[in-house]
Amino acid sequence: MPKSLTGKPQLNRFVNRRLILDKIRRDGKISRAELAKQTSIRPPTVSAIVKQLLVEGLVEEIGNGQTSGGRAPRMIALSRNQPQALGFEISETGISAGVCDLGGRLCAHHQVSYTPVPPEQAVERLYEIGSKLLRELDIDWQKLQGVGVAIPGHLKLGEGIVRWSSPFNWRDIPLKQLCEERWGVKTDVVNDSLAGSMAAHLFDTAQSVENLVFLYVRFLDVSHGVVGLGTGIIINGQPYHGEFGAAGEITTPVTHPLVRMKAVGNESFETVAAFTQAVERGDPQALDAMELVGAELATLVLHVVNLLEPGVLMIGSDVPILRDILLDHWQRVLETQSLAYEAGKTQLMASTLGEYGVVRGAIVPTLQRIFRIPQWS
Repeated sequence: MPKSLTGKPQLNRFVNRRLILDKIRRDGKISRAELAKQTSIRPPTVSAIVKQLLVEGLVEEIGNGQTSGGRAPRMIALSRNQPQALGFEISETGISAGVCDLGGRLCAHHQVSYTPVPPEQAVERLYEIGSKLLRELDIDWQKLQGVGVAIPGHLKLGEGIVRWSSPFNWRDIPLKQLCEERWGVKTDVVNDSLAGSMAAHLFDTAQSVENLVFLYVRFLDVSHGVVGLGTGIIINGQPYHGEFGAAGEITTPVTHPLVRMKAVGNESFETVAAFTQAVERGDPQALDAMELVGAELATLVLHVVNLLEPGVLMIGSDVPILRDILLDHWQRVLETQSLAYEAGKTQLMASTLGEYGVVRGAIVPTLQRIFRIPQWS
């Protein structure tokens, strides 16, 4: 794509291509006639753009659609023939990796345990994991359109430099450069919470939404005695980084329910799994602990909704059962105390992206380049 668009015909082609690709992506499958009808682009123009997309391998014909009479229309969908991007999520305890197609769907995935190491060793570990996944699909690194790496920390926007990552004790690390030198593919480095919001915005909402907040609640790591919280913010369809690139950081500690139970002398559980089982069977003490966690976090949720008035507040977690309890609590709070409900209701939704949601978010910049839509990272 050229760096600048000069002349109305060129701009029209660029805009029309974007509209058509985005419509195909969102609908899953659609006919040329429906593309013309729903985008208000002339049918000959739609046919010409679809023809070019077929040549480029970005879309494919997947058979005939339904008809009420006459010739059945040929249906168009994003190409599923070739994996396009590889995404990584690095946390304090593990690495998740996934190879995705144009729709962000996982073609292959893998998770391994991980203990933070120096950057060069971390990149080498990513290379080993990525190479294993690519061998499973019988492709090599050079067949990829891009790679995404999501990590916790404060990044220098657009440059892939980790200014500071407390969990890894990294400062001023040129992670993008290290990655591209190791595997020779364009790589995007993004904050893990921001990657979650990017995935939620692109893959996890049934309808287009301009303003979205993604809140990820971590329960599995009890080592710090607090619930882990990460936030990604989408404003006017674009990630919001703040003036200095660290927007969304939550520093207010929320005591972990396991720690809370031990502190007050109630029945204690050695693992999050045991605690979750107690919650499932309705253990009063475990439910009380979750109620307290929910009450603490409800204040944060309420402020977010009243301050930003997002269309969607998407909640993800490494323990979906505990997340769902929080969702019920927060929904009651929002319905009674949210100022935004006077004008319109923010949708409080559970993320359906699963444990590889951040991995899929890490490859969003690659998809944006392929689809020729504005870059978020």
